[in-house]
Amino acid sequence: MRKGIGWITILLITLLAGCDLVKSPNELITSPQQQDEQKRNMEQQLRALLPPSSELVTPVQSDINQSIFIEDLDGDGQQEAIVLYRNPQQKSQVHIVVLQEEDSEWQEATHIEPDGQAIDYFGLHDLDEDGVMEVVAGLGESEFETKKQLMIYIWQDRSLKKTVERSYEGLDISDYNTDERLELLLVDGERRAFYTAELFHYELGDLVSLSAVSLNSYAFHQRIKSGKLNDGNHALFIDSAIGVNAMLTEIVAYDGTKLIKVGAEQGDLAFKSLPLYSADINEDNIVEVGETYLPQGWIEEDPTETPYIVSYVTYSINGTSKKTAERATNLEHTFYIDIPEKWHGKVTIKSIENGIQLVSLVNNKLLFEVKWTNKETTNSAHTIIKETKDMIYYTTLEEHPDFPVETFHLEQFEF
Repeated sequence: MRKGIGWITILLITLLAGCDLVKSPNELITSPQQQDEQKRNMEQQLRALLPPSSELVTPVQSDINQSIFIEDLDGDGQQEAIVLYRNPQQKSQVHIVVLQEEDSEWQEATHIEPDGQAIDYFGLHDLDEDGVMEVVAGLGESEFETKKQLMIYIWQDRSLKKTVERSYEGLDISDYNTDERLELLLVDGERRAFYTAELFHYELGDLVSLSAVSLNSYAFHQRIKSGKLNDGNHALFIDSAIGVNAMLTEIVAYDGTKLIKVGAEQGDLAFKSLPLYSADINEDNIVEVGETYLPQGWIEEDPTETPYIVSYVTYSINGTSKKTAERATNLEHTFYIDIPEKWHGKVTIKSIENGIQLVSLVNNKLLFEVKWTNKETTNSAHTIIKETKDMIYYTTLEEHPDFPVETFHLEQFEF
C-alpha cells in the first residue's frame, strides 16, 4: 500500500516539477490530450489504493480541477503531498491525507477527518511570512450550504496542528492593502440580524482584525467572486438575492485605510430584477456587475414576462462606473441581443406574437427582430438566426447595418 502510494506521488511530482534528464525537443512536447490522459490514469491508480467507494474531492472555489497538492510545507527542502477525498460509506466525510518521503519511499504521515462533506476552499499559503506554509481549508455540510467552517493548520512534528477554526460564508485570500502580504477577507453573520466583511492578518497562530464593513443583513448570498475593479484595486463581489424577485451586488474593497463598500456614498448599488452575477464578460481581467433597467413604455410586471435591458458595468474604488455592454434580454427563451454602444439607452423593446422587436426611441424605426417557432412549423419566408434541438429563431426583417444577426446570442447558463 505504502509503496504504491509512493510510486504514484513520485510520478505526480515528476509531472508537476519536471526532471533533469536531457531529452530532445520532440520528447519534451506533451499535448494537452496526453496530459489529461496521464492525469486520469494517475487518479484511477490512486483510487484503487483508497478505501472502497472513495472519491477525490475538488474544492468548490477552484479554477482548476485539483485534488492533489505537492508542496514543501515547512521549508526543509522536502516536498509533502496532500490528497483530498471523501468516502460516501462514511456519510461522505472529507479526508485530508498528507504523504511524506522516508527512505526514498512515500508514506502516509498524517490523516485528518475534519467535520464536513464538501470542501469549499483549499489552499497552501505562507500567511505570516515565516517560511512555513499554512494549510487553509473551508468545509461545509454540502456545496449548497452558505454557512461553512474555516480551518487553518500548520505542519508540525509530522502532523497537521489546527490553529484557527471559525465560521464564514465567503472567503478570499489576497493582498487587499498592497502591503505585499496576504490578508484573509471573511464574509460572515446571521441573516436578518447582521452581516460583515472583515479583513484579517494571520499572526502567531490567530486571526487579527484589520478592518470591517457592514453588509445588507437581508441578503441571501448566492455567489461571491474575487476580482479586480476598473482602477486595478482588488475587490470581493457579493451577489445576493433580496426577497423573491430582486438581486443586489455589494462590492468590498480596501481604500488605503479601511474596508469600504464601493458606491455606498452614492446610496449603494441599484437592485436588479434578474439573477445576474458579476463576471469578467469581456475577458479583460476586470469584473463587470450586471444591472437592469426597464425599457421605455413598459410597466414592471412578472420578471419572466418583462423584457429588461441588461447593462454590464465596471466600478472604481471611488464609486465611479463605466458601462461596458448593454443587452436586450429574454428570460423565458434564454437569449440576448447585443446593443451597439451608439445605441445604448436609445432603444426600447416591443413584444410581438412569438417574438420581440428592438425599436429606436429617436424615430420609432425597427432595428432588430427575432421570432421563434418549433421545428415542426415550416416557414420559407424568413431568415434563420439560430437553431436549437427544438426551436428555430428567425427574422422577417432586412438586416440593419448596426444590428447584424451576430448580435443575437443563445446563452442558456446566463440566467
